[in-house]
Amino acid sequence: MRRYAKLSTLDLTHFQEILKFFFDRCDKVNIYFPNASQGAPSQEITSFKNKFLAATHIIEESEELASLEETLEEKEGFTMVIASLTSEVKELLLEMKPQFHLSLGLISGEKVLFYLGDEDECVIEANENSEIFNSSLFESFQII
Repeated sequence: MRRYAKLSTLDLTHFQEILKFFFDRCDKVNIYFPNASQGAPSQEITSFKNKFLAATHIIEESEELASLEETLEEKEGFTMVIASLTSEVKELLLEMKPQFHLSLGLISGEKVLFYLGDEDECVIEANENSEIFNSSLFESFQII
């Protein structure tokens, strides 16, 4: 079952509470960063990307980053990074501005439970009888 909400309808505190909820259930995050060739990402997004790569201990050197982008490129114009949800990564995600419109997924094992899209979508995916849907955090989410 999937439930959907527009990210722009969630205030920052609600968004952060949702992230914390999934941090307790997930062990990895995948996140897509726009490449420089895909137009100039804002300074804030570039700064967030650099902090994120540092937190995951991926050193951003021009040669290393070039080979990283070649290996991890999953959608044209973006670099995908998969990282463990360490406390440092969790803190960065909590500080992330929702208006960055970065695509990311919070992963439990091999399954993405929570997904943010770059076009204002926020999706939860779990079994229909999952305890996830019992949380009041998701009352505004619609079944899709």
